[in-house]
Amino acid sequence: MKKRFYKQVSVNSDDAGHHILLDGRLLRSPAKGQLCLPNAGLAGAIADEWNAQTEEIDPAKMPLFSLAATVVDRVTPQRPDLVAEMRAFGGNDLLCYWADDTELASRQAIIWQPWLNWAKDRLRAPLEVTAGIMPISQPATTIAALESAVEAHGDWELGMLHRVVSLCGSLVLGLAFMRREMDQKSLFATAFLDELWQSEQWGTDFEAEDRRDFIKGELDDVARFLALLRGEN
Repeated sequence: MKKRFYKQVSVNSDDAGHHILLDGRLLRSPAKGQLCLPNAGLAGAIADEWNAQTEEIDPAKMPLFSLAATVVDRVTPQRPDLVAEMRAFGGNDLLCYWADDTELASRQAIIWQPWLNWAKDRLRAPLEVTAGIMPISQPATTIAALESAVEAHGDWELGMLHRVVSLCGSLVLGLAFMRREMDQKSLFATAFLDELWQSEQWGTDFEAEDRRDFIKGELDDVARFLALLRGEN
């Protein structure tokens, strides 16, 4: 880890946005991008992360900075590529692949079907479903509707949507989360329904538990970032 090289952390605001200063020098992203935050609350929270560092800088203890830097370094310069990734997730959404096992399929019907209905009614994106793992194709109109829903988000929110969908494998659930239709705990329980059911049946191991705990932590970080971005925290 890198040694702490600064003493004072501050926030400077101008017409462009909000900037973090380390000993009066502008903080930039790892790719040297200009880290201009959209509001004072988010800038202040990221400044607090930098101020909380001790003798060594631990990136793992700066999740908000990491998320912001990803937007600056990847989302804004590569927005069309990320939208294409989200479109691909929509064409192969987790919710479309139901189990052959009757008991698990019954649970999926209870928990997943309402979100498929939500996609149809709210997003105008009816999705085809199948049992098993053989891929299915979605209607072009559905893919277009999902892409339109993705494009409606600005770069900052798109970055959070991309992170959530990458973690959970469902664009439908990611969009529901972004629209405040579900919180991060419900999102996790819904997206990992199959895995949690398997754990109930056969038990789990420490490695799987650690991975799930990591994902829960990541989702909590995204939820906090969004709350700050939207002025809700």
